[in-house]
Amino acid sequence: MAIIKIKKIKLKNLRNVRHGEVTLAVSFESFLQANVVGLYGQNGSGKTTIVDAFGLLKTLISGWLAEVKLPPQEKRLILAGEDTASLDFEFLVENQFGTFFVHYYVELQEDQHRLYTTLERLTYRENDKGKRSKVLMAMTEKGIQIRNSNLPDMSEQARIQLLVIQQLARKEYRSFLFHKDLKPLLQERLTEQEIQLIKNIAVDFNRDLHVVNNQNIAPLFEERIMPFSIHLEKTRGQIPYDLKGPALLPEDEFYALCEVIEQSNRVLAAIIPGLTIKINIITKQTMDDGGQGIRFEFLSQRGEQELPLRTESEGILKIISILSVLIAVYNNPNACVVIDELDSGVFEYLLGELLTVIDEDGKGQLVFTSHNLRVLEVLAIKNLWFTTTNENHRYMQLKGIKEINNARDVYLRAIQLGGQDEEVYKETKTFKIKRAFRKAGVQHD
Repeated sequence: MAIIKIKKIKLKNLRNVRHGEVTLAVSFESFLQANVVGLYGQNGSGKTTIVDAFGLLKTLISGWLAEVKLPPQEKRLILAGEDTASLDFEFLVENQFGTFFVHYYVELQEDQHRLYTTLERLTYRENDKGKRSKVLMAMTEKGIQIRNSNLPDMSEQARIQLLVIQQLARKEYRSFLFHKDLKPLLQERLTEQEIQLIKNIAVDFNRDLHVVNNQNIAPLFEERIMPFSIHLEKTRGQIPYDLKGPALLPEDEFYALCEVIEQSNRVLAAIIPGLTIKINIITKQTMDDGGQGIRFEFLSQRGEQELPLRTESEGILKIISILSVLIAVYNNPNACVVIDELDSGVFEYLLGELLTVIDEDGKGQLVFTSHNLRVLEVLAIKNLWFTTTNENHRYMQLKGIKEINNARDVYLRAIQLGGQDEEVYKETKTFKIKRAFRKAGVQHD
């Protein structure tokens, strides 16, 4: 089985990050150990931008298997005043051929509808001293390259095929390098080892990458739709559950949720004592598309008492909705889970316990944003990144951490007194806040 881990993320002109770089403490020697990485910082300082970058990555590499379009222009993902944003991801890959460093670089622009790719490059280097990087594929302003062959060096038929796929990718707002129609041409021109590296990213890593952002969680609070993030042997992705009343789902989705509930109940009793989830099947029903569906509801069970799951707190609902992917991070070295505002609604002591357990004994990668400073007391400083007020150097790690310190104390001191390489907080003054409240009240009273 191949194992793929994220090593480094570089961003340029994405949302409010003019330039930012985050490096994860992972190596080939620690491949079976968890990476639990927390991002902290002031509101609006670039934490969620990292989550957005992973979401874009998943969209781009998904083109190998499915037709998924890049986000619409209304998302405003490119920094205001700039024409182009770029993402640069470094992966560590271990497969049957050996160990490799793989780089994927992409530049994005937007038209009146959506983002689209203007430049893509996929390179790799064998994990041996003296080995150089090799180009697998590239699409640049100068043309298209597969290994050492540029477009003019190829046959007329190959040139036409590549240019057609390039136009299709642009028209469909998808990646060119990971376009499914490119597979036959790559099979002819790449070695078995190189094809495997592409599949490791586009299939293996993609399958186990879960991005849980506020767009996924928002329906839970606004529309009472609970999005279950799912990581099962045969099912990955999200399945929505309607909290407002008995839900109706196709049979395959219903049975996948049943498996998630069975999986989750094993952990729920340990983290929320006394709570289990019960499945109440109401009836089978033909759906609008003619397929067979099942109408059901989830009940929260505490002792003899059973109530609809919707009666639980938002924090408990959020934990339940992401529990399957957290279980995956603990058990699966290939799982990469990215969660925005992991602490939202979660009791801080429980949050610290969950992250400690995954960090100490887990196998996958968990990247999250948070405002709760409890986590700074339980994670190693090498796994903590902080946003700065400098848009050209948006992410950094704290210096001055000694064994007797915890990162929380050092971070609060940096907010109040500075002393770090970059400013981590745009200063707010209590007297100004009081005056603003007073003036607002006088003006509108």
